[in-house]
Amino acid sequence: MTSIAQTLPLSSWHKLRRKFRLSISLSKFLQLRFNLFLMSHSPIWVSRSYIWILARLYFLCRPGQVKTIRKNIAKALRDRTPSEVDKITRGVIKGTIQHYQEKMINGFLPMPKFRKLLISRVVFDGHEQVLQDAIKEGRGVIIASAHYGALEFLPIYLAVRKYGIATLAKFATERLKNIIIPRANGDGLEVIVPGNGTNVLREASKVLGENKIFVTQCDETDAWHADNKQWVEFLGQKIHPDRMLNVLCKRTGAVLLFGVLHRESKKEYKLFLHRVRCEGNVPTNVRALKLLEGYVYQHPEQWYEWKKYQNFEPGS
Repeated sequence: MTSIAQTLPLSSWHKLRRKFRLSISLSKFLQLRFNLFLMSHSPIWVSRSYIWILARLYFLCRPGQVKTIRKNIAKALRDRTPSEVDKITRGVIKGTIQHYQEKMINGFLPMPKFRKLLISRVVFDGHEQVLQDAIKEGRGVIIASAHYGALEFLPIYLAVRKYGIATLAKFATERLKNIIIPRANGDGLEVIVPGNGTNVLREASKVLGENKIFVTQCDETDAWHADNKQWVEFLGQKIHPDRMLNVLCKRTGAVLLFGVLHRESKKEYKLFLHRVRCEGNVPTNVRALKLLEGYVYQHPEQWYEWKKYQNFEPGS
């Protein structure tokens, strides 16, 4: 990307960097009306390449964000050498870009091709029985996932597999929401959008009462209601965990699973599900976070919330 900088006048380059640094996130940048229009009218391979170029340009314009990610990785993974931290940082940037490519595939790839892609590339062997056993109990199933791997594909994959399912989702733009929700509904995936008077707890309880699956994220710090009576160590930080997962489990009696859709390669994903025990002195939200922590320590490049690591600091 150095050549891009060299083709711009120095004053224009500084203005461009300053504008992006101050006014726009990567998500909103990629979802600008012009970008969405172009991607919605292009072959998927063109859209993927276009996102890759735009995202690389974005990170070039915001070197401070890359530095923050690297600093947070080094802080959490104290046993890694500087060269290892650099390699992980590059992996996180690459994984973040892949996440947005997957988001656009979710939004714009024709549904027959998208269904075929999901069925052919997602491996579920060995873990589907965990889900089926949970559904047989008739209490509803909560899947606590995270901003890890191919999260965008997880709910729609289960919907394509004909599981009754709903998911909690936020959208950076109204335009993308109006594209994604009808596509998801067409395959039986209900999308619950927080805000505008929506009572998420009531809507999730309704889904679980019908013995369906409700997918949420256990690391969505922007929407946390911290439980000040509980502590958990997460990635080297001692924090107050979110209490809403506990509240939902207690209110509905649903089975709780932790799940991630791991990127095995560019063309293959593997869905992992783990049953989260609800008995004992350790709360369910703590158990879910500790399962996520294990995945992040093992595959730090697949967690794309490193930029928000400071949100997990005590007192955040």
